[in-house]
Amino acid sequence: MSFAHLLEIDRQRGQSLYRQIAEQIKLQISDGRLPAGTQLPTVRQLAHSLNVTRATAQSAYGELQSGGWVESTVGRGTFVIAAPQNEDIITAVMGNQLTPDRLMGNMQRIGRIVGLRSLAYAEPDPALFPTEEFWSSLMAQAHDATDLFQYSAPQGDEMLRVELSVMLGERGIAALPDEVLVTSGATQALAVVTQTLAARGDYVAVEQPVYLGLLHILGTHGARPIGVPLDSEGVRLDCLEQVIVQHHPKFLYTTPNFQNPTGTGMSAQRRTDLLALAARYRLTIVEDDVYGQLHYGDTPASPLKAHDTEDLVVYVNAASKVLMPGLRIGYIVAPFAMQDRMISIRQANDLAGAPLLQRAFANFLHRGRLKIHLRRVLPHYRERRDALLQALQYAMPHGVEWTRPEGGFCCWITLPDDQMSSDLYHEALQHGVAFTPGDAFLIKPDGHYHLRLCFGSSTPEAIHEGVNRLGELLRERTTVRFRGRARDLPLV
Repeated sequence: MSFAHLLEIDRQRGQSLYRQIAEQIKLQISDGRLPAGTQLPTVRQLAHSLNVTRATAQSAYGELQSGGWVESTVGRGTFVIAAPQNEDIITAVMGNQLTPDRLMGNMQRIGRIVGLRSLAYAEPDPALFPTEEFWSSLMAQAHDATDLFQYSAPQGDEMLRVELSVMLGERGIAALPDEVLVTSGATQALAVVTQTLAARGDYVAVEQPVYLGLLHILGTHGARPIGVPLDSEGVRLDCLEQVIVQHHPKFLYTTPNFQNPTGTGMSAQRRTDLLALAARYRLTIVEDDVYGQLHYGDTPASPLKAHDTEDLVVYVNAASKVLMPGLRIGYIVAPFAMQDRMISIRQANDLAGAPLLQRAFANFLHRGRLKIHLRRVLPHYRERRDALLQALQYAMPHGVEWTRPEGGFCCWITLPDDQMSSDLYHEALQHGVAFTPGDAFLIKPDGHYHLRLCFGSSTPEAIHEGVNRLGELLRERTTVRFRGRARDLPLV
């Protein structure tokens, strides 16, 4: 029986065909049915055997290659690479300090642990990617291929900036196309903003806890973060004002909509009061809104920037969470006085983005496909959020508390006793479940042990299994063995 006949394609499943192919090949490599050195069929052969397009077969092989499962050589073919054992991967991960950059670097390694239930990373589910729809947008650019394979303007594709301007307007942000700067993802956007606003040694006010990627960026550029605690309504303004008076931070970083890692949002009154405080001290606010369109309630909250009458808010967003992270498309809306410097810094970092992907995304937006995609995936993500909350209620021991996210992919867990934290991260990996340790999101320890659980890329069944495994580990660390209670607000 040929290799391709060992694969089963279900066209009725929500999962994309290329992903189904890649996952089955990974499983066969992991269990030894495809040993190291095995030559896989050519793209043409695989496509013919499974009755899929060559693009689908190529995407499957591309995912396998990017994950380190196979290697392809022009003229020779595609071959299986030796799959490391789970113990080898965990040993390598255990050798790393649990710092923001190390935890982010562990993503590829952890993803190769066979049988792992990963709740560690705030990312969308590849099975829900609109692959075929976006491929149509790419193919529509064939007539402009010559131009799109050249260098582009550092500010980004003009057609994309027009479409982003329209989308921003629908969310209450008045921004002309010339006021939009396209970047290579939200990470580069935050790096450009940091380089524009802060020099080495400058203070930057950040939420506590805060997105670990921002801490990595600040550390790389030599800026000094100061944590401002959260309460039930968002960043605490009394603490922020003390930081402003004492340290004169160059900006405040905040995620008003579905904060990472807590998943919570800022109240309407707190937003109004924050803008008033910023106006009084002329404090620049950097708003990260990458989760803003991933809302699970009836009425989504508008961005902080939509209420910015003093032009103090620098707005950052990206396609990574709402669409596909591999597009590497982010964007910034900033006050006019900052725009030239930001464009110059963006150009110095990588000259310009990928014109073909930017134009394809513009086409995708113009055809209304993002709105259609969001209507399709939001019920899935809401179901997964609910599955996580249900599993926590059932599996967690007494004293464990957690937030109830109204959007995004993140949930913040607080354990009752710091002694329970001893080597929990590595022990959980050995038991087949991954989370992100809370210390990576904190400027300074707060006396509690936290962890972040993410639900976007896991099925409800995998979420229940992962939380149950984690609950068993925690129950082994405490003598009290009955259900915990949900907490709607993050701990300060």
